[in-house]
Amino acid sequence: MELIRIIKSLGVKKVLLFGMGGGGDIVGTVPTASFLKEFGVKVYHGSIVWDRIVVDPKPGPRAIEELENAEIVNSTVAIANESTTTNYGVKLTIARAARVFGEVVALDITKGVKKLVEGLLDFAEKYKIDLIVGMDSGGDALCMGFESGIKSPLADSICVATLSKLENSIIGVFGFGSDGELRIEELLHNISILMKNKGFLGCLAFGEEEYRQMIELTKEVITEASMLPLRAYEGRLGLEKMRDGRTVIVSPLSTLTFYFDSEKVFELNALAKEVEDADSINKANEKLNNLGVFTELDYERAVSKYD
Repeated sequence: MELIRIIKSLGVKKVLLFGMGGGGDIVGTVPTASFLKEFGVKVYHGSIVWDRIVVDPKPGPRAIEELENAEIVNSTVAIANESTTTNYGVKLTIARAARVFGEVVALDITKGVKKLVEGLLDFAEKYKIDLIVGMDSGGDALCMGFESGIKSPLADSICVATLSKLENSIIGVFGFGSDGELRIEELLHNISILMKNKGFLGCLAFGEEEYRQMIELTKEVITEASMLPLRAYEGRLGLEKMRDGRTVIVSPLSTLTFYFDSEKVFELNALAKEVEDADSINKANEKLNNLGVFTELDYERAVSKYD
C-alpha cells in the first residue's frame, strides 16, 4: 500500500491527524490513528473549529481569538483541552473530544488558506510533525464541485486547498458516502479519476478495538456521518435516514478509510481551487456563492437564532 511506503520513506514519527469537515469528523480519525500507532507513530488528534448549530448556536467556524482556556500556538492553531470554551461559554467538540484524547489541536479556518498553511507549517516545525493528514467523514471533499447533493463544501474546500500546499500531507475519507452528500456512483466515479491520476494511496478497515474507541468518543461528540460506519460494523445494511431527511446507504464499504494524494484531490476539486486565494471565510464563502453554491455557512446564517 502506498500509504505504508510513504510512512517508511519519510521516517514518520509524529503525525497531525485532523477532522477537516469540523464537528464529528474527529471521530473518523480513530482508525487511522490506530494504524499509525502500529508503526510507533505519535498522533496528535485535531479538528477545525466548526460545530453545527446543534452544538454551537453562533453561525460559522470559530477563530482562535474566540477560544478561552486554550494554549495558543499561532494565529490559526491552538491546543484545546476539556476546559476549553468559546468566549460566550459554549463547550465545542474540540473540548468534548479532549476528554478522550487529553488534548486536541484546534485549527482556525476563518483567516483563509494562506494563513492556515502558515500556521500549520509553524506548528509542524515546533512539534516536529512529519506528516499532516486531513480526515473527511463521508467523502464530499472528493467532489468536483457540480454535484447536486453537496451541503457542506466550504470547510472541505478550504482544507483541501490548504493540504495541497503542504509537501507532506494526505487526505483521508472515512465512512464511504456516510454524509449523504455525494451519491455512491459519484464517489466511485471521482475515486476512479483519482486512481487514474495516481492519487489513490490505499485503504483500510477498522476492527473491534477501533470500534470500541469510536463508541466511547461518540458519547462525547455529536456526529451522524461518523456514526453510520459503526452501524455498518455492527452488521447494518441498507438505507438510513439522517436528521435533515437525506438517505445514506450503510454497507461494509462504510467501514473503510480511503487515502489520497492531497494535490491530486485539489486538482479534482473545483471549489478548492476557487477558495485558495480568499483571505477570509467570508470571501471564500462569497466565491462559492458566485458559482451558485449554497454552503453550510449560508445555511447556518439562515436558520440560526444567535444574537
